[in-house]
Amino acid sequence: MSPSGTGGATGGRADTSAATGTILTTDATDTEERMPDDPRPPDDIDEKTEPHSVAGLEADVEGPTQAIVRRGGTFAAFRHRDYSLFWSGALVSNVGSWMQMFALSVVVYALRHSESDLGIINGLSNLPVLFLAIPAGLLADRVNRRTLLIWSQVGLGIQALVLGWLYASGNLSASRPVLSLAIISALGLLAGLLSALTFPAWQSMVPDLVPRDVLLNGIALNAAQFQSARLLGPLAAAGVLLIGLGMADIFYINAASFIFVIAALAVIRTRRVTPERADRPRTREGAWRTLTAGLAYARENRNVGMLIISVAMMTVFGMPYMMLLPALVDKALIPAAIIGTARDPLVKAWTSYVMSANGLGALAGALIVASLPRGIRRGPLVRYTLMAMAVLLVAFALSRTLWLTVVISTLTGAAFLTSTSLMNTSIQACVPHDLRGRVMALFVMAFMGLMPVSSLVFGPLGSVIGPMNAVIVGAVVLAGYSLFLIARPRLLSGDGGCVDGAGADGPSAGAATPRG
Repeated sequence: MSPSGTGGATGGRADTSAATGTILTTDATDTEERMPDDPRPPDDIDEKTEPHSVAGLEADVEGPTQAIVRRGGTFAAFRHRDYSLFWSGALVSNVGSWMQMFALSVVVYALRHSESDLGIINGLSNLPVLFLAIPAGLLADRVNRRTLLIWSQVGLGIQALVLGWLYASGNLSASRPVLSLAIISALGLLAGLLSALTFPAWQSMVPDLVPRDVLLNGIALNAAQFQSARLLGPLAAAGVLLIGLGMADIFYINAASFIFVIAALAVIRTRRVTPERADRPRTREGAWRTLTAGLAYARENRNVGMLIISVAMMTVFGMPYMMLLPALVDKALIPAAIIGTARDPLVKAWTSYVMSANGLGALAGALIVASLPRGIRRGPLVRYTLMAMAVLLVAFALSRTLWLTVVISTLTGAAFLTSTSLMNTSIQACVPHDLRGRVMALFVMAFMGLMPVSSLVFGPLGSVIGPMNAVIVGAVVLAGYSLFLIARPRLLSGDGGCVDGAGADGPSAGAATPRG
């Protein structure tokens, strides 16, 4: 899988919202099997703090909620050997993935200094997620998940090696930009395909590695691992360049990082299902009916529908600044007096600084959401964090100094993560148990599936009007939408008040309890 918003071209792995696999099942009994060393009987689960759907829990990867952080101790999942191996391997591999994301964006921009190229490459590499989420869930349900993951990581590692060799041999160069872009597009589509097909399989690994009583904590630590990699990857890439190594070496390092997660997958022992649970008949719905049931619920429940629309608006109009980052650094921050090849080292270094600052802000945003009081009203926070994101994007586009851009990037990362996490938890607070997985599939499609649309629209737009103006256009649309929500507050706090109060099933409905 791939870092949020980077797509398959980065060659990522277990690091995105695993809610993509929510189409696997609509009840946790289908995915959460009884662990042999779990001393509690099946019914001894506190439904007031633990949702039924593992897929719904996994959707919290963007930012752990209070229930996840506070359940079972901060590092309880690390007491389990297999989870620790899995977590460590994924961390190393995800750092490599973020290094490659930085390197690839710089390489693509250097070919023709075109914002359209950035948009097209990002769009193509993310496209498989939009179309393969449901088939991937069915695949993960019918094959050996660990085998599927290992071979997908081998394929992604080979992709990174090929990118490194092509760059080192001069086959990815500004002297033949069209051929270079075609090669990168093909490799990006391949990596995107591998990543999309393994999203649900990654999601299913954590419940296989820890007892159910620390499952929430394991998911929280996975979220922290992803945000940490998002911070460390660009900084590590900048360090590689500072010591005199080249862009090809970053691709090679990413390829080597897959060894760690492959080794972890090879040695971990997944927990076995007890015979009693294994013999229990399972009820599954067709993939199309699963998806349409979520659509029907979102259409009938105004709060949920508006929250999913809000996620889509944030993705399409709020995310382009990261995709256009190399162009923004080049055209907004680097003085015009610096010309020619002298600009390239600055583009590389400054892009890594701004990207790392954004990751730091995202990590801070995750902690902010986790520390919010349980009874806080999420509806107003969603509206005003969307507005804050829009204002910060305008400031980001207008900034002309590196230090100010780094500060704004940190705040923007925090606003983005806080907003999406609040919308995530608010959706889950509204949805009954038996529909939570299906509705969260819509969240993932709005959050990840629409990223190609954003890239394919704002990349060419940036080429026509400039990357700064393109970001401002997106910010203005997002601000207009935020003002609409502020002017119509009932859209996020009506009919049962599930955004700001109890969930759709009442106070006892699992994740329907306010989770901050």
